[in-house]
Amino acid sequence: MRGGNICFYPHEEIVRFVNKYVRKKIYDGTYINVMDLTEESWNDFRCLDLGCGMGRHVNFLDDFQLNPYGIDLSDVAINMGRQWLKTQGKSSLSEKLIVGSVTELPFPDDYFSICVSHGVLDSMPRDIAIEGLKETYRVLKQGGLMYLDLVMDSLDKDKDEIVSTGYEKDTIQSYFNIESIKSFIGNQFEIVEFKIISWQNIEGVEAHRRAHLIIKKK
Repeated sequence: MRGGNICFYPHEEIVRFVNKYVRKKIYDGTYINVMDLTEESWNDFRCLDLGCGMGRHVNFLDDFQLNPYGIDLSDVAINMGRQWLKTQGKSSLSEKLIVGSVTELPFPDDYFSICVSHGVLDSMPRDIAIEGLKETYRVLKQGGLMYLDLVMDSLDKDKDEIVSTGYEKDTIQSYFNIESIKSFIGNQFEIVEFKIISWQNIEGVEAHRRAHLIIKKK
């Protein structure tokens, strides 16, 4: 972790995912459940942030009382996240940040009800990302939902590149197109929602494009 992408607030699409598909927080601070969160299912509800970094989404999911866990390959990010959560008065939550690989998740089969993963599966070699998605499938319950996003390109390319500048220099960036996203997801998941968000500069030239997906374990 190089410190160039530290953010303490949740990504707006993950906030939207939770509010639309899991539970809503209303004006008086109470919640309206969207998922079936009866007492029996609630006692067995867990969620995972895959590639959690410092744990900003773990913190957000905890605010919604969704029993979150986080895993990241970077011990630096995990240690920083643990210290940060302790400053928020969340010492017990800090212990649920774990150092580990997406290809070997240290959890049982059918363990999580939902998973979120922001800016992760497109920042590694494609074959590792595919194995990471298979592992996520394994640890999700039947019918479990996952939010993920993937970088696309205005030229619609489908390739892996070595990043040459910025805080991600020398890391791998995978660019997807619609067909390669479908292939990446495969038949193990149902695509519940698929949208593409793009940004333009002041000249009207597209500067960035990202696919945002919600998928469901069949």
